[in-house]
Amino acid sequence: MLNVEERFMIKDLAKQGISVSEIARRTGRDRKTVRNVINGPLVPTKKKRKRQARKIDPYVVYLEERIEQGVLNAQKLYQEIVVQGYPGQARAVRAFVQPYREARRVQATVRFETEPGRQAQVDWGHFGLIEHAGRQRRLYAFVMTLGWSRAMYVEFTVSADMAWWLRCQVHAFHYFNGMPMEILHDNLKTAVLSRTRDGRVHWHPRYLDFASYYGFRPQACQPYRAQTKGKVESGVKYVRRNFWPGLVYSDLADLNRQVLHWLDSVANVRIHGTTREVPIERLVKEDLQPLTSKADYDTSRISYRRSSKDCLVSYESNFYSVPFAYARQRLMLKETEAGQLFIFTLEGNEVARHYLALGRHQRVVVASHYDGLPMTTDRRRQVGARQRPTQAPFTLAPDAPRVEVRPLGQYEQWLEVGE
Repeated sequence: MLNVEERFMIKDLAKQGISVSEIARRTGRDRKTVRNVINGPLVPTKKKRKRQARKIDPYVVYLEERIEQGVLNAQKLYQEIVVQGYPGQARAVRAFVQPYREARRVQATVRFETEPGRQAQVDWGHFGLIEHAGRQRRLYAFVMTLGWSRAMYVEFTVSADMAWWLRCQVHAFHYFNGMPMEILHDNLKTAVLSRTRDGRVHWHPRYLDFASYYGFRPQACQPYRAQTKGKVESGVKYVRRNFWPGLVYSDLADLNRQVLHWLDSVANVRIHGTTREVPIERLVKEDLQPLTSKADYDTSRISYRRSSKDCLVSYESNFYSVPFAYARQRLMLKETEAGQLFIFTLEGNEVARHYLALGRHQRVVVASHYDGLPMTTDRRRQVGARQRPTQAPFTLAPDAPRVEVRPLGQYEQWLEVGE
């Protein structure tokens, strides 16, 4: 059976106008198989078998942290995790460390310039903490830099998860009014599931689906080769040194308004130190792939919860009501970029929708969800709150953006692969 990477390659060759016969010859696949891939979805509907658990799995996070600190002695790492209860053999630790040791070999580098419209580089920067929705959150800056023009896009978020990883890229496409042929980034968990010893990348299926939808090729840097995406690394430093010092802002929305103004009045209208030209003037000549009239990719955050006997679903430390007929059932929750929470049955039927509550430990209840349910006096007091319509939180995307419609079962499959 073809994996996701092979299917993406076949679809990409077809987009370049290469015939079915020629694709079959290059890939060694039957022409019927090639046609089925071209005309079918990127991600097969059949659920993938979960990878068998390894003894070393509970210690992977610790090992990665120690490797980031420069510890590459496999025997030392083995001794450290044995103390923590690791029951496996030292050879498994050596096998885990080996790819990192090879990646640390010193290599000469040269400046790599891309042709117009060819590449964008993407990175996240951490900018401390911010008070958001009633609590302290980590503050991230998403930065995309076009390789040829050096035009930049910056957006601050309180999350770097899959939803915001995709949303920020969509916002950047709209800001640039087009898309590059490829996007280069680190080995983020939202993009790269794993790498084989020979360097082959296993991509996150939802990110590959996103790339296929917009028609660009994802590219992941080699481990410990951050200089490969030096243009965006410089962009993050530029944000820290030029935009961030002395900045005063009230909230996340105000911060993003200010950074957009900075992009339009400073970053993209200056004479760039390398190209000696103005990025916004070169952007016109980038020849990016145009955004078509199709809807934006659906970047909703998907999760699954079981409703309580009180007809409530817990989500992000708050509680939301569902009709009493759906009490004690497993339901699918879909949080949109516009700040709404949709609740579905596993069959895809919508049962409730709410605006997300600000803060924590709040109950958002629609009284009609309890109509017809026999209640005691105590229960009436518990569910007596009523939902009042509120404004959706600020977002850089247009109000109520038109997004693609996908089968709900597709999200469950992506979640299983990403776990």
